[in-house]
Amino acid sequence: MFDAIAAQPAAIAEVVARNREGVAALARALRQTPSLTLAGMGTSLNGAIYGEYWLRTIGQMRSVRAVSSFDVVNYGLKPAAGGALLVLSHRGWKQYSARAVAEAKAAGVLTAAICGQGPDEGARQADHLLLTTEQEQSAAHTKSLTTAMALLFELALELRAQAGGGELETQRLRGEFAAIPELMRRGLGDDSRERNAAEQLRNYRRIMLLGGGPNYPTAREIALKLKETSFLYAEGMQVEEFLHGPISSADRDTLVVVASGGGASGARAEQVANALGEIGAERLGIYTRAGSALAEAVNAGIQVEGEDEALSPFALLLSLQLFTYWMAVKRGCNPDLAHRDDARYVRAAGHFEM
Repeated sequence: MFDAIAAQPAAIAEVVARNREGVAALARALRQTPSLTLAGMGTSLNGAIYGEYWLRTIGQMRSVRAVSSFDVVNYGLKPAAGGALLVLSHRGWKQYSARAVAEAKAAGVLTAAICGQGPDEGARQADHLLLTTEQEQSAAHTKSLTTAMALLFELALELRAQAGGGELETQRLRGEFAAIPELMRRGLGDDSRERNAAEQLRNYRRIMLLGGGPNYPTAREIALKLKETSFLYAEGMQVEEFLHGPISSADRDTLVVVASGGGASGARAEQVANALGEIGAERLGIYTRAGSALAEAVNAGIQVEGEDEALSPFALLLSLQLFTYWMAVKRGCNPDLAHRDDARYVRAAGHFEM
């Protein structure tokens, strides 16, 4: 897992450069469709939610939604006639992602897939195929997510450019996006803050992750990673939704991790953190400079680089991946195996097919 985290800056730069023509072709095809459904499972569903946000706000798509591949296949969320389906999948051959693509193609729907490298099968039979990295050895996927995220952000920029919307703003976003690999390299240069936070907080077994706007999927993803690597109870939630009932479950035994890239959700995150202080919950903040007001409202904070809220997930996610890795190590867990070394979980896997 640590090697994959460290490989992300180079992987993002390489994957974006290699797929540039394919992204442009997909953008041209999507401009002819009235709607887009993004689909995935697990970490790939979180990637799809990032994509929904960016394609709607930056790509200016009028109708785009992120849903699970399982629901696409089983619960009537197939794209409408004339629409498009974009599936995200690390492996590319798991049954529901593969079936979603196959069934959409059979129905005459435009299909696309963002997949890890591997055999030419399953979801890779889509009309438009964008390949990310080689298959990860760790069960906790990291670089396959962030490279897929980078392709989705590039797609949003390309859609915006092809539509002729806000050239100066598009160029500004391109410049900041191009700087992401170097920004992440600097973040990897010293992970002592994440390591120290994990050492101090390793004994919490109930953890809430909060984020809003483009960082709602950041909260979901890190909650998933904590489950996969440290086997903890962790829940990722939209920061506003937390106020509408779930805050009642927080107490002195709860660790709340708040991610903020500024904006409206950053302002709300600060209020939530102050409220949690009254309850006595432990609060860890991870924020960019735009979200740095959160620093005064948490017990411990880590500031990362980045200015634009839309791009903040890359830096925030990197810091939180490192925190998650060190949490597993400090707790004596192997972050790569997801219990594959435990006979009970091996037997459990025999009851279902992925």
